Amino acid sequence: MICKYCDKETCNPKFCSKSCSAKYNNKHYVKRKLTKRCKRCDVFILSKKVYCDLCKPDKTLLTIGDVRGWKGHKHPSWVHSYIRQRARAQYAKELSKSCVACDYSKHLELCHIKSITSFDSSTKVSIVNHETNVLFLCRNCHWEFDHGL
Repeated sequence: MICKYCDKETCNPKFCSKSCSAKYNNKHYVKRKLTKRCKRCDVFILSKKVYCDLCKPDKTLLTIGDVRGWKGHKHPSWVHSYIRQRARAQYAKELSKSCVACDYSKHLELCHIKSITSFDSSTKVSIVNHETNVLFLCRNCHWEFDHGL
């Protein structure tokens, strides 16, 4: 038998390898992305999204109260976790540097100088995660910072 992709002799019924099979099938049977409509303007979008690029909410305008108001989250601590996650994503490139206190560089944690709980619900997440309120510390220095040592 002959491979459908590379025309080599093969003992398998269609392809000589998984690689040839994948190349052939990816070329001839294109995966179609399901589409749905934007929640606001009814334009077709990819099925993973909720809003189109023009309608998606500006996350820099989110407040802590907005995040608390989202439904479907089981525990109140999720709010703080979400805010920390946004900060880590925002400063991901800087996480490769070293601890501000001791220069340790193998593992760093993002630390809020003023804790998330001390902010009012009307405070924007972008203010909570502003570079003036964030430090990069190793685990030991982070613990000492949180406990006032």
